[in-house]
Amino acid sequence: MAEDFCVRQGTLEDIDDLLVMYTEVQEAVAGTDNDPLWRVGVHPCREQLEAAVEADALFVGFKDGQVVGALVCDETAAPGYEAVPWQVDAAPGEFATIHLFGMHPAFRGQGLGRLFMEAVEAEAARRGYRAVRLDTLITNVGAQRTYERLGYQNMGRHHLTYGTYIDTEEPRFVLYEKVL
Repeated sequence: MAEDFCVRQGTLEDIDDLLVMYTEVQEAVAGTDNDPLWRVGVHPCREQLEAAVEADALFVGFKDGQVVGALVCDETAAPGYEAVPWQVDAAPGEFATIHLFGMHPAFRGQGLGRLFMEAVEAEAARRGYRAVRLDTLITNVGAQRTYERLGYQNMGRHHLTYGTYIDTEEPRFVLYEKVL
């Protein structure tokens, strides 16, 4: 039941469990319309999660003491976010960005993803952000359906650059925003 569910800031002690969870998520969705194409150990990796802990940006969901989900909510946005016609004219530092949202396959379909996102959105509002933004690959239509059900506005397909990955052909990302 939902009353057994909670979300809290992640700690360094959570990281081993989270890497296992992210591996199980990727294995469960590989090759489906919900595949984020993660390479666990590369993205997400220990260093990303440690940095998120240091920045108070890692959030972990638990049910009955078990890790059921995780995400990073911070101020980093990939190059290309600035070109999107967002609903809210928010400068850097005025919006939060969701990264690495994953829910353990054993806990899907219980409404916990909605509760998780609502808790993180409430914390983002408490921190003074005006909107929450995120992106998915265009092939990850499962995630797109989820975000739209959660009230995120589809802002269309756009080009983004992540590290050495430069989206140079057709846009490969769908961006979303929820006004807080």
